[in-house]
Amino acid sequence: FFRPKEVELYYQAACQGDLEEVKTQPHTPDPRWLLSSLDMAVQRQHIEMVRFLLDENVAVPFLVAETAVRTRAYGVLHLLLQYGWDINQPRLRNEPPMLSIPLCTSDREMVEWLLNHGADPNARCAWDFTPMSLAIYQAPLELIDYVFSRGGDARCGQLLQWAVIREKPDALDVVRRVVQRGAPINEVKYEREPTVYWEREPFGLGTPLHRAAEFRKRDVVKYLLEQEADPLKLDSKGKTPRFLAEKYDDAELASILKEAEDKHSRM
Repeated sequence: FFRPKEVELYYQAACQGDLEEVKTQPHTPDPRWLLSSLDMAVQRQHIEMVRFLLDENVAVPFLVAETAVRTRAYGVLHLLLQYGWDINQPRLRNEPPMLSIPLCTSDREMVEWLLNHGADPNARCAWDFTPMSLAIYQAPLELIDYVFSRGGDARCGQLLQWAVIREKPDALDVVRRVVQRGAPINEVKYEREPTVYWEREPFGLGTPLHRAAEFRKRDVVKYLLEQEADPLKLDSKGKTPRFLAEKYDDAELASILKEAEDKHSRM
């Protein structure tokens, strides 16, 4: 295919921040050719070049916001907001907004910047999946506490489901925090959202206790039972948490859950 020679010129100018070079060109390439130039200008934080390319309708601000967040281009982010970027727009149908990125990379400064400019830790995508969900799964404990202090809501984003499968030594501490802040203990994942439930049902949707049993988290199972988790509640495949413990050959965990079932049945 034919690639106009001006496209390479624009790209090199974006690398160098040479706005005057592109302004002197008699012909501007089709904007669709220039997305890589815009992305490079964002990475290099050449703000006036970014402004010029946005004015040329190369892309909507959302398309380069992730690059700006990952490269910590604060000046570019300010500019994108001026050009109408919705800071709480989901990244994809099943991926939460941009705040999720620095929460996953433990970038406290970027988290603070986004929150100070309107980012909502509870903003979701089509699923009940929020930046706070990913914080609970991946972020350091002190960053989780900070985002809770900035409006994180334990009742949004299936936080207890994410806390249970957290792969860090402090997982139980995170589970406790989420429960103490009011996360529902006996709710099957997505049970209040019929469309999403229907999409995910074949993969097996259960309560946090189901997930704790599946991942053989004995300390979490014991804590959830102490907090009145229902050991007899069935998942979307009609199975109890004990079934999952037995499936993965954890006899001790299965015994704990059997004892809880017997106690629950006598109530």
